[in-house]
Amino acid sequence: MHGLLLVDKPQGLTSHDVVARVRRLFGTREVGHSGTLDPLASGLMVLLIGEATKLSQYVTEGDKSYQVGFTLGVTTDTLDMTGAVQSEKPVTISLEKIQNSALNLIGELTLPVPMFSAKKIEGKKLYEYARENQVIEQPKKVMKFWDVRSLDSIPEADPMFELSCSKGSFIRSWVSILGEELGCGAAMSSLRRTASHQFHLNDAITLEALELKTKEERISLLVPLDQALKDVKRIRIKGQDQALMKNGQISHNLKTQLITTFNPKQDQIIQILPEEKGKILALIGLEEGTGFKIKRVFNC
Repeated sequence: MHGLLLVDKPQGLTSHDVVARVRRLFGTREVGHSGTLDPLASGLMVLLIGEATKLSQYVTEGDKSYQVGFTLGVTTDTLDMTGAVQSEKPVTISLEKIQNSALNLIGELTLPVPMFSAKKIEGKKLYEYARENQVIEQPKKVMKFWDVRSLDSIPEADPMFELSCSKGSFIRSWVSILGEELGCGAAMSSLRRTASHQFHLNDAITLEALELKTKEERISLLVPLDQALKDVKRIRIKGQDQALMKNGQISHNLKTQLITTFNPKQDQIIQILPEEKGKILALIGLEEGTGFKIKRVFNC
């Protein structure tokens, strides 16, 4: 029972709530996820079950896409509509102006990290400083945004946009800066993750639907381990090469294949697969001065 489960998280639950329910449904403690969604947010969560938890570092590296809604004329301490209102005023701005301003906020941007976030400064989370009213210099971070486009919206409704971003980017920060660009302020009112890494919301299942499945049906929904890193090069091995790999050793034959396959300028790791479909044996990387080194070994 190893693989990735794509879940459509509902608004109102924490990511921990989702993990807890999946642990119960699958009868295992070995469940992690590849990126937190706040209770305000909904959409795609990629859960890692069993040996798939060893892939967490690599799955979380992927880009993400969202649908975001925001309220103009309002600013809050959390940069979203769950926070305490700091300013509020009536606003009349055309959708065309909002779109033009949003299109100016693409590419690499150095933006403030929200004070109500889990980003750590000197071993302490930013939201802990904020809740204790401790004044610290707000950190900034390079975030990348692209594929920004507005969705159909009706008059008087919150504007809605789609966008993609790099790992660790804060959509709330993007919305806040957009509000500043428009001269009226803005706070995020909704957020829905539509893609993460290579995975898409269209392939996800709701928790309610998952509850109705048998255990066998739930297991059949798992993305196999050998399909979890589609963009990573792979080498299939068997026989003595596989036996040595299970003992944490790289055979001479495999090392030869790695030399011809691995590109130090492009590849971080290469995945080693058995002939049997659905499984993975190991992840191997190249370390300067050391050579090829096994990063992860999988027992499945």
